[in-house]
Amino acid sequence: MNARTRYIFVGLFVLLFSLTFVGGILWLGSGGRARTYEEYVVHMQESVAGLSRDSAVKYYGVNVGRVGELGLDPNDTGRVRLLLQIDKDTPIHEDTVASLEFQGLTGLAYINLSGGTHNSPLLKTAPGQVYPEIKSQSSVWGRLSLSLGKLLDNLTDTSNELKLLLSDENRKHLAGTLADLHTLSAALASRSTRVTTSIDDFASITHDAREASAKLPELVQRLDQMANEIAAAGITVRETVQARDKDLQRFSDTTLPRATVIINDLLQTAGSLRRFSEALERNPGILLQAGPSSSPGPGE
Repeated sequence: MNARTRYIFVGLFVLLFSLTFVGGILWLGSGGRARTYEEYVVHMQESVAGLSRDSAVKYYGVNVGRVGELGLDPNDTGRVRLLLQIDKDTPIHEDTVASLEFQGLTGLAYINLSGGTHNSPLLKTAPGQVYPEIKSQSSVWGRLSLSLGKLLDNLTDTSNELKLLLSDENRKHLAGTLADLHTLSAALASRSTRVTTSIDDFASITHDAREASAKLPELVQRLDQMANEIAAAGITVRETVQARDKDLQRFSDTTLPRATVIINDLLQTAGSLRRFSEALERNPGILLQAGPSSSPGPGE
């Protein structure tokens, strides 16, 4: 074997070794085996600064894929469209959600998947769509930024209201109100004795009311007893009236007619006496003129 042939074999060996080495590096870099991906689309409503192609996609912190594409949604420029390449063996359910997270202090962004219960069906492509769409939610920083924005808006509104409240006109009104309060407090101080007396009187009234309320149950009991006695007396009176009704009925049937006759006779007698008295007043001599009338004798 000449030298040229040996050089050819050495060259082929070096080339084969180099290809094997490069292939091994690529194989190790890809995880040691060929990976197949399923593609899913996600729409983000916030900034994805720090995220780029080939950024990691993690499911509860476990690396399950990468970001294949990212860009503005052509149908809505207010959101970002991400195309995720996720391991085919990773179960993505309908209630799985994606959010933007940051790794430690380095600020490296990645997509984190969470949720996905066993009872939820697997996510499938909806009619009219090219890829299955994973729902998204705001990241912690996004929610914090939104809350801070609202807080700043509220602080701005409060500041404007304070400026309006502390205007020159309102300060004058406030000064007048404070002066009126000072006058009122001085008047109350000058009448502190009367106020103390009124408070003492109120305390006495309250004490009497407590005593009266304490005696109220006894009074109610007495009234209840009195009501029972009145009810019993009413029953007795009703029975007595019923008995008297029978006596009155007998009186009206027997005695009353005779009494009526006697009363009529007395009235007639009284009428006769009244007429006789009137006649006597008109002519007192009637007593002398009156006498026994004798019947005429024979021949008279």
